[in-house]
Amino acid sequence: MTGGLLAARFVSAPPLSDPTGAPLPPLLHLHAPWLYVVLAPLFTIWDGISMLSMSRMTWFLIGLAILYAGWRGGRRLWAGPWSWLREGLVFTTSLAALAAFIVAGALWHRPMVSLAGVPPEMIVTDFHSHTNVSHDVRKTLESGFDASANLRWHGRAGFDAVFITDHNTVEGLGPPAAHPARCPGIEVSAWKAHVVLLGDSLPLDRSRYDGSLEQLLVLLATSDSTYGALSLLSLPEYDHNHWDRLDTLVAAGADGFEIVNAAPKAAEFSPAHRDSTIALARRANRFIAGVSDIHGWGATNLVWNLIAAPGWRQAGDPCRLILDRLRTGFAATQIVERHHLRTESRWPLWLTPIGVVWEAWRSMGTVLLVSWLIWVWAAWAMTRARK
Repeated sequence: MTGGLLAARFVSAPPLSDPTGAPLPPLLHLHAPWLYVVLAPLFTIWDGISMLSMSRMTWFLIGLAILYAGWRGGRRLWAGPWSWLREGLVFTTSLAALAAFIVAGALWHRPMVSLAGVPPEMIVTDFHSHTNVSHDVRKTLESGFDASANLRWHGRAGFDAVFITDHNTVEGLGPPAAHPARCPGIEVSAWKAHVVLLGDSLPLDRSRYDGSLEQLLVLLATSDSTYGALSLLSLPEYDHNHWDRLDTLVAAGADGFEIVNAAPKAAEFSPAHRDSTIALARRANRFIAGVSDIHGWGATNLVWNLIAAPGWRQAGDPCRLILDRLRTGFAATQIVERHHLRTESRWPLWLTPIGVVWEAWRSMGTVLLVSWLIWVWAAWAMTRARK
């Protein structure tokens, strides 16, 4: 493991990048709180898994089963006679440890890596997040994830402003907040599309927009005049259902596109489609965004947006400044995305568990590397002492 950790330094990857290829501010970096550093092996693997696409998450579990079978089968060849009792005990213990790892990673709102070194004239923003009034939060184990919990989650990740965009309702907005600022919004379940309206705090009847393509186009055409809001097309719906008519949606009045969405099903967005969407947004002068789409699970953030707004800290209402900036189009945002194991990575699907660890090693800083080495050698010393 020490050899692997050191080898990863020779093929290191930048921990942060802009999916458009633009250079990032020179001082931008990830800050890890002290508990994250102390428990680096646990926290970095939690983060790596949380940033996987749905297919990679599935293969993470399948890959673990394959590696487990190889481990136990190899021990039988090298260690002598087979003991069903021993194997049953090892399997039960391993399964319980995996279940505890998954449950803790999903439910614990633990200390998070945050974005640091942001230029003072930039607002760190999330355009798409949820609370427990959304149907897919309210009926889950995250039913306590209200607006206050949402803002605390974003505060730990280094955000300055957060748009709360619950499904088809504005009941979960909660009171205004200072830091991070709470900005109003709503996610409309329209016809074969999810449209995030930024700046909307009015009740909305989704039945007006979910019956046909024409009704979807009406929503895009009238979102500003009817609701005073900008429309952001959400992943993966526009990719799956409207890919061949994106020009039509833009002509109707779509103001922006998500090109990074941290939800596992949205992370299947292919690089080719991402690049095509960026090119369309640039050509039509529409803004692009990376979003957390957080529903309360876990404590890993994949992406941030930087909005240039000099003097915003003294202005009093960053939400209005953000919306004004978005109306200028493509140049309004800079997206900052964390390095992670992608769907299209060269790592075979069945080796996803190893790929998660390797990509974490490639992109982590020296402090986390030292923590990993300490844990590796402490585990080795304990094993030697026990033997």
